[in-house]
Amino acid sequence: MKKHRLRCVYILFIALLLPASTYAAFNDTGVGARPLGLGGAFVALADDSNASHYNAAGLAYIDKIQFGATYAQRFNGLINYNTIGGIIPIGGLGTFGANFGQLAEDSAIYQEQTIRISYGRTLIRQLGFGLNLKLFGTTFDETTPSVIENPYFAQTSRSAVSLDLGLLAKPINSLSIGVSVENLLPADVSISETEIDTVPLNIRAGIVYNLESIAEMSAQGAAITNLLKSTLIAVEVVSRNSEIYTRLGIEMWVNKAIGVRGGYGMNNSGNPATTLSLGGSAKIPISNTALQLDYGFQLLTGDLQDNTTQRFSVNLLF
Repeated sequence: MKKHRLRCVYILFIALLLPASTYAAFNDTGVGARPLGLGGAFVALADDSNASHYNAAGLAYIDKIQFGATYAQRFNGLINYNTIGGIIPIGGLGTFGANFGQLAEDSAIYQEQTIRISYGRTLIRQLGFGLNLKLFGTTFDETTPSVIENPYFAQTSRSAVSLDLGLLAKPINSLSIGVSVENLLPADVSISETEIDTVPLNIRAGIVYNLESIAEMSAQGAAITNLLKSTLIAVEVVSRNSEIYTRLGIEMWVNKAIGVRGGYGMNNSGNPATTLSLGGSAKIPISNTALQLDYGFQLLTGDLQDNTTQRFSVNLLF
């Protein structure tokens, strides 16, 4: 256990203290327990309080007020990432959202903060667009000896602004196609005077297919038909730092209160690391409000084998 933890710490600090070569800052950690359970394949779904992180165009099709919060652990608790946000539709003006996220490692030497202001609206009924204005912030503990003595640290905090754009198309019933381009404006978050650490451009593209149309053609019993109607399959491809990732996910609602999901991810650029994900949800009606509790678990393989990620989310739908 001790050897395993030291290996995690080593990986973390190499990533944090050499940002120009590793692009560690603001890695694509994702948010929300539901997207994690789907293996991260959420760009063409983007239909809850996590929408703006994956595709701001998803806000265009959200017609109810939503608030959500997530607590996440990565690398067996070595890194925590917590978020809170809300989405408010304003009729014909479109839908607005705001989100705050903070990443911290357990020694509290390093922190990242991200603030998103989001907007989405339909162009036509079958096509929505969205955008995020993002403020990035990094902070190192200026009282830590390893920071004070390291000449790399010209400063211990830095902020930068960037922009995301997204599209979400629903050409036919049961099919959604999503595209998101993140960090369009170069955002340098380096704390060095000689190095540049730009948050990488992140491109997502994916499809979601709901099995409802198959259920309508099925000759199976009512139970199977209802199960198919509440099942969807998601596929997503992500490009970041010249690497390509493929993500697959399936979600099934057993009834109106209980949902289960699973996901798989792989790196298509020669890295053998893969991810396996599981998750579940419980909806609890409270008067005119629905409380949804989500849990997601992800296991990493390859160089980071036996490391896990867990997320717990709470969502309120009004």
